[in-house]
Amino acid sequence: MNSNRLELERILLGKLINNPENYYNNHSLLSHSLFENSDHIKLFKLLDKQYQDNGKIDLTDFYMSFSNTSIAIEVAQKCTEMAYDGSTCQSIILVLNQLSRKKELKMICMQTIDKIDNDEDLFDTVDYIEQNVHKIGSVDNNELFSIGDQMPSMLKNLEKNMNSSGMTGIPSGFESIDKFTSGWQKQDLVIIGGASSMGKTSFALNVAVNAAHIGHSVVIFSYEMSVNQMLMRMISGDTNINNKHLLKGTIYDEELTKIHNSVGIFERLNMYIDECKNTSLKYLLNRIRQYVVAKKVEMVVVDYLQLISYSMRGRTREQEVSQVARALKNIAKELDITVVALSQLSRNVSKRETGRPTLADLRESGEIEQAADVVAFVYRPEYYGLKTDDNGNSVEGMAEIIFAKGRNIGIGSKYLRFIDYLTKFEELSTFNT
Repeated sequence: MNSNRLELERILLGKLINNPENYYNNHSLLSHSLFENSDHIKLFKLLDKQYQDNGKIDLTDFYMSFSNTSIAIEVAQKCTEMAYDGSTCQSIILVLNQLSRKKELKMICMQTIDKIDNDEDLFDTVDYIEQNVHKIGSVDNNELFSIGDQMPSMLKNLEKNMNSSGMTGIPSGFESIDKFTSGWQKQDLVIIGGASSMGKTSFALNVAVNAAHIGHSVVIFSYEMSVNQMLMRMISGDTNINNKHLLKGTIYDEELTKIHNSVGIFERLNMYIDECKNTSLKYLLNRIRQYVVAKKVEMVVVDYLQLISYSMRGRTREQEVSQVARALKNIAKELDITVVALSQLSRNVSKRETGRPTLADLRESGEIEQAADVVAFVYRPEYYGLKTDDNGNSVEGMAEIIFAKGRNIGIGSKYLRFIDYLTKFEELSTFNT
């Protein structure tokens, strides 16, 4: 058996075992014929039987059923260990189907040679080839989605959106941005780019906190800042107390009361910070899945993209970063969540007089742009010594959020005020159009 196929079978089974939602969402595409390994076939049949008998999959019952079969629990464990590959179930199913068809085609070719060697009737041989090749080349009905079947679901979503006042995703908390984006959409990969010290972490943290305040469950994966630093920034923004004073402990009694009140509010939020000490992509995908299942997380913030490691023998760093970006997009789609990933920019941006970023400045990978649904840059002209814009308006304290790519929203700019000592963004209505 092909080693690549064996690995793909394990990954697919791992995804189905680890998260039964993957089975439910892809039920029409799944069949035991996808698998060649006998143990894998047995595992799948156990899952499928549970679903057919009970209308759902209970993982406790699934593992208990091993006592009545010859399947070793080690096989299931080996599969689940590989479940956090960045591929989607749909993409794996497609590849497995293609591998099966290639195997069938190879068999047809060998049988055709036998027929020719045995001097069978030429027209019978040609007919055999045409029938079987047509069967292999025909579209698999399981991969087809009838327009008629999908219309009710589309109509339901449309009616739901009609009652949403234009807000179809997770609000950023900034009215000007939300009017433009309609919120951060599920299944989207949102890239927040910016040069060093531009405020992209602060912006992402503000967005995460705002989402949590209105009831959404959010997790932040922090590769640079400690949990304590993150918490200090959150408290500073909420209480309007200078972040440096919090860090030094130089605060007044009345400020301490504000802090206690703020802490009480944050304690009630469904918000989590994961201080990532393991930088591997597989670890990140594993943790995301765990938070989605255990904490019903809807938004994931990753700070930042280039700090995630993905070892690929013989590949460049650019190719590795590309794979990370694609994996984050895949998991957003697979788990029906929003992933917001921060990205550093190349040094070229600092060489420009204005420092204004473009898509070409995304460090180490053009694939980041390709994988992303939205690319937004945090740009503060004041950082580069600029005092006014092209119209002579003051840009003091102004931050431009540049939407350089928006798969469904287009491109444009929105303006916020950045309060440095609070590491906080606020609306700046004067500049918004």
